[in-house]
Amino acid sequence: MFKVQPLRSKEVQQELAASLGVTYYENTYSFFTVEMDEEATKILSIIGLCQFEYSPDGAVIKSIAAAPDKKGDEAVFIMVRTVMNFCYRAEIPTIALEISDNANDLTSDAEFVKSLGFRKKTGYIIDLKKFYRSPCHYNETEN
Repeated sequence: MFKVQPLRSKEVQQELAASLGVTYYENTYSFFTVEMDEEATKILSIIGLCQFEYSPDGAVIKSIAAAPDKKGDEAVFIMVRTVMNFCYRAEIPTIALEISDNANDLTSDAEFVKSLGFRKKTGYIIDLKKFYRSPCHYNETEN
């Protein structure tokens, strides 16, 4: 069982970023996902961390990190989609992705980025209204 939730402690955010090998972005919000025991009372392992910033004009994902053995894990995908949904519910119109050159940061993985629904134009961006209107058809003909 896994759980995705906002991370409110900057100290823990900094520790998680360091342990996952990505840059810590001090002025960002973050969500993290953990593996839990069957009773959901004990954290068994860290799965991932997503750091992002937002304003009424738009959001930017600064980093997506996963434990080395969890990079293809569905929980990481759901964590990022949770951030997207958070922004959508806050009526933020778009979410962009900042590409890292750090191999530990999943924003550097073009296939993973595409699997989330991001498409490259002048950068990687999603119009959240259009995406949530029809996520299976969003940008289906674009690279």
